Formats: sequence, C-alpha cells, structure tokens
Amino acid sequence: MCSVDISVVIVNHNTRQLLQECLRSVREDARQSGLAVEVIVVDNASTDGSPEMVAQHFPEVVLLRSEENLGYSAGNNLGIWRSRGRHILLLNSDTVVRPGALREMCAKLDARPDLGAVAPKLLNPDGSLQQSCWRFPLKALLIHALGLGRLGLVDDYRRWDHRTDREVEWVSSAAMMVPRRAFERVGLLDPDFFYGADTDWCFRAARAGLRFLSLSRAEVVHHGRGSRQGAPDPRFAGGPEAQERYVRKHHGRWGVMAFRLLLMLAAFPRAVLWELAHRLRPGPRIRERRNLYRRLLTFAVRKEGILA
Repeated sequence: MCSVDISVVIVNHNTRQLLQECLRSVREDARQSGLAVEVIVVDNASTDGSPEMVAQHFPEVVLLRSEENLGYSAGNNLGIWRSRGRHILLLNSDTVVRPGALREMCAKLDARPDLGAVAPKLLNPDGSLQQSCWRFPLKALLIHALGLGRLGLVDDYRRWDHRTDREVEWVSSAAMMVPRRAFERVGLLDPDFFYGADTDWCFRAARAGLRFLSLSRAEVVHHGRGSRQGAPDPRFAGGPEAQERYVRKHHGRWGVMAFRLLLMLAAFPRAVLWELAHRLRPGPRIRERRNLYRRLLTFAVRKEGILA
C-alpha cells in the first residue's frame, strides 16, 4: 500500500520565477491538506538557475536534472517512474495551486474507481475562467467548423460555467491528477507527442473504459505562457501538426482526410473574415487570429502527408 497519497510531478524548462511560485503554493496546500505529498521536479536542462533555486529553497523536493531537454511527455514519464504516490498530479510549472485543491482532487479519485483523471477548475491570473476540457479533436473540429457550439446546438463545454462537477471527454494536463492504477492500466504519456500528449493519453484511457471529471471546487491558476508561447486558440495549441499526429495515430488515413476537410471548412470563412477585420481595424488580437486561420488553411490544403 502506498505511503504517499499524492506525487506532484512538475516538468520545468527555464521558468525559474514561475516555478518558485508554483512550489510555494503546492507546499502550502500540502501542509494544510494533512495528506502525504511528495513533489518531484524534472528539470529539462534549464539555464536560468531553476534547479539551483529548487535545491536551495525547496530541499524537500525530489529534483531530477536532465542534461538535455527531454520534452514534456518524456519529462513527465521520468517523474512518474520516480513517484511513490497512489495518485499522481501532473502540474505545469506556470501554475499556482489554490488552497484545498489537492485534498479535493484526491477525495474525488478515492470515491470513484472508474475515473482515469480529475482536473481542477483552471483560472487565468486575473481570476477569469480558463477552458480546461474539450471534446476529442475530430468531434471538436466538426463542432467548430459548423458553428454548432456557438449556436448552442451541441455542447462543446465553452459555455459551461464550472459551478458543478462534470464528466468531460478529456482534460488539460496543465493540472491533471491521475490514479496510479490508471497509468498501470493505460501506460504512460506517448513521448512522440510534444503537444497533445494529454489528448492522446485521455483517448487511450477512455478506450480502456475510464472516465474524466472536471471539478468545480478545486482551483488552479494557470498563467498559460510559461516556457512556451500559447496559441491564440487553445484547441490548436502546438499547431495543426499536433492535432493531425493524434488523428493519424488513432483514426488512420481516412481520419486524416476528414481532419483536413473539416479544418478547411473551419478555417476558410474565418480567415476571410479576420482578414477583412484586419484591414478595417488592425490590432494585435485581430492580427493574431488572422494569422492563426491563415496557417490552418495553408496546412489544410497542402497535399503532402495525407497518404503517408
């Protein structure tokens, strides 16, 4: 029987200040929770003094230093291998855990053996809600392309206020607590995914019969632009390449063709509208959206890779 309740695994790459704030919040919540919590930091070859800061100010933390940047998935896998907890919280270094979050997530997993993971409510630094759960990619893209979510015909979670717990299709690994038994059943993160590893893992877990719960009373602040610059639309984080890699793995060649078609249907009218908006009223946000849909459209119509 595990003597540690929760292992918190944090992969870090050059986010020293954010990591320090994150570790302070975890330390405080762990202290108040009454649970046995271990924290593991996997440092991916940082050059900003991150590992030295951890060693000096957080001696209780297990620090695993890598001489090369292993990437997100391999870094988390290393931490999971080293962990001893019955539950494992994958946590981004650019987060702040609010009081009570660890206990709430742990309690939900203890109460429901059918769960593959739970996720807290993610908040932006200003306290506003940050979306942390989605439909799986092909379904999400279909809903987006046809505007079904905006019309209220299909629930894509974007209008959900997170005031109650809810089962969802997949959750963000910015803060995702997984019971050890789920990793033993499904396997670890796929290191071929730099982006989209959480989507891939949740799909594999769902296929194994596990479910996912997004929580209303556990809260984590997520800065969202720590060691990388986030996409202007989180559904396309990592670019369409990451989405297509997932689709190819799980849905094959026909899935890739459907993905390209849906991407074209979604991107073309929006690229036109954002281009017009940019010409009439240029600004950084409009330019960012225009560039996103330009890139998605360019990717959708390229010929190479579809039959690979």
